[in-house]
Amino acid sequence: MTPKQIELPPATETAASLFAHQHGSATDKQLRDAGFSWEKQQRMLANNLWRRASPGVIALVGAPSTWHQDAMMSTLATRGALLSSAAAARLCALDGFADAKTLQIVIPMGGHDRSPAGVEVRWSRRLTTADKYVVNGIPVTTLPVTLIHLHADGLAAEKALDSVLRQHKPTQWLRQTFDRWRIGDRKGSATQMLQLLDDRMGQRLPRSWFQRLSHRIFDAECIHFVDEWPVHDGSGTLIAELDLANVDLKVGVECQSIEFHTSPADVARGVRRSRALRKLGWDIVEIWWSDLERMDDALADIRFALARARKLQG
Repeated sequence: MTPKQIELPPATETAASLFAHQHGSATDKQLRDAGFSWEKQQRMLANNLWRRASPGVIALVGAPSTWHQDAMMSTLATRGALLSSAAAARLCALDGFADAKTLQIVIPMGGHDRSPAGVEVRWSRRLTTADKYVVNGIPVTTLPVTLIHLHADGLAAEKALDSVLRQHKPTQWLRQTFDRWRIGDRKGSATQMLQLLDDRMGQRLPRSWFQRLSHRIFDAECIHFVDEWPVHDGSGTLIAELDLANVDLKVGVECQSIEFHTSPADVARGVRRSRALRKLGWDIVEIWWSDLERMDDALADIRFALARARKLQG
């Protein structure tokens, strides 16, 4: 005989689902809607099965105490709150924010802040339902709004923008959101993000920048790179024209122009192109607009590619 399954009361089952999907946390209102009376909730707290995390928010005792749980609770505590700025960038896995510790939320103007201690809060008149989406169960600002907040906070918005574009997010969506948020934007962050996006649309990094990079590579590795090197396949068809190339080691450097990397067809074409270059033995280092301000990082990527090429050549 199989063991008889124990059926949980509906309220207990619903609460368990809430905790499972919300990183071990839930609001008083959610628990009340699930069927838990105030008296029963107090018994759970008294028996140390639950704990009071902040006003209006309950945490499950024994649930892992993680950054994601803190992020979840920071949005649960205040009605309409969304994770924003560096915290949103971390949640969305944007470059440069993997170690962000500070929690920031944004709430509609007039909202009552009940966030836990240590959470940074901003209010916004422009925040709408179109500016919200959910990542790992946590409500967060959309990527374009996150970029605007990063710029307003003086953080690495350019690098984050390149990270978003590498995810092949629609540039028209970014542009429309930036444009909508320009109204009443005292810091001009939305306008600046529009400019940064325009810089990346169909334009290439200055040739003088690549020349400086080439000199830096020679100084570090005593290896010459040539400018604008054409790569052809066996039939003579042009596959790519590399911004910089070391032909002997087959290491190339390319600036990524977003104009040709946005639609599904563009992405597929880019994959085929990269595959063709790899088949011909080329190792390509991609350079983005944010690298203008971090040439040392670009150089480190190229040095790594050179070391790998030397190793393969034996």
